[in-house]
Amino acid sequence: MAHFLRVMTKQQTAPGLEELTKSLAQEGFSFETFPDKEEERFADPNWQTLHLAYDPNKMSLMLDRSRSGEESGDLAEEIAEFQENLQALEGAGKAAVAEILSGTEQIFACLIPDDITEQGWELAEKLLEHLLDATDGHLQVDGEGFYDKEGELLFEMD
Repeated sequence: MAHFLRVMTKQQTAPGLEELTKSLAQEGFSFETFPDKEEERFADPNWQTLHLAYDPNKMSLMLDRSRSGEESGDLAEEIAEFQENLQALEGAGKAAVAEILSGTEQIFACLIPDDITEQGWELAEKLLEHLLDATDGHLQVDGEGFYDKEGELLFEMD
């Protein structure tokens, strides 16, 4: 089943699509993008979606960006769902996760398709790594939990 990896950050700003895709290309990845690099919205600093087609026979990686204050974003809904799930859990790291959630201003949600290949995983990891570094964010992985800045599991959450 497809699942998500999310970068949650207190920042409202983000790298542009050109910066993100250029850094991935410099790492040796080849892919097609949607929006296409020639489209006007590719240069929009308020971008909301990026699809990376790394294999024509596989589903693309899809990255969605939600920010606080956006009418079309899902940020408040996602935060509320995580906070509700967190209430039913106990353990070390719970307070840190509650603090992360309460301060989140932006979420980058990367859909990991069922048919992802090793190449796709490497691309997704580099993409999220770049976002984590650029936004000083925290990683949340569906079925695993929240990770700290060093990549260690901070709090387990299914």
